[in-house]
Amino acid sequence: MKILVTPDKFLRVKAKPVLNYDKKLEKQISEMIKILKSSRDPEGVGLAATQVGLDRRLFIVSLNGKPEIFINPIISWSSEALLSDIHSKKKDRWLEGCLSLPKIWGFVDRPYSIEMDYVTPEDGILVPRHRKFEDVESAYVQHENDHLDGILFTDHILKQGGQIFKETPDGLTPIDKI
Repeated sequence: MKILVTPDKFLRVKAKPVLNYDKKLEKQISEMIKILKSSRDPEGVGLAATQVGLDRRLFIVSLNGKPEIFINPIISWSSEALLSDIHSKKKDRWLEGCLSLPKIWGFVDRPYSIEMDYVTPEDGILVPRHRKFEDVESAYVQHENDHLDGILFTDHILKQGGQIFKETPDGLTPIDKI
């Protein structure tokens, strides 16, 4: 299992729901966590199943240093307030990156707060969760959830008329296209 990078067509797949939790899925999740933890330059914060070639509605996000597993996630509510409403100064905003788009960065103006329904494994069974995410954590889970629908963060930047940057030895350089 390895991280797929653009222009791999699998990154545009709309993933299928997870129907059962078995040893195979448990092993895949374990492998994904290892890949996420070993990601450097940049360090990985999240990883969606589609990024490693798995057609499953599943992603992992490291929250407070601990990998959390999201299976069949659904955003049930989004705030009207966007990140740019809360972080009105550009210097207070962060640039998103992606393990599948190495050295590409940009600001995505996402809802500041969301609520998500999903299931997560606990002691070998799937347990339902409903959780609210705000600020950077909200951006993390939205970014990974987008992967499950074949959407890349650069799609949002282009749609929002934002700027995409490429990391170079001299710093970040604005680019017109990927």
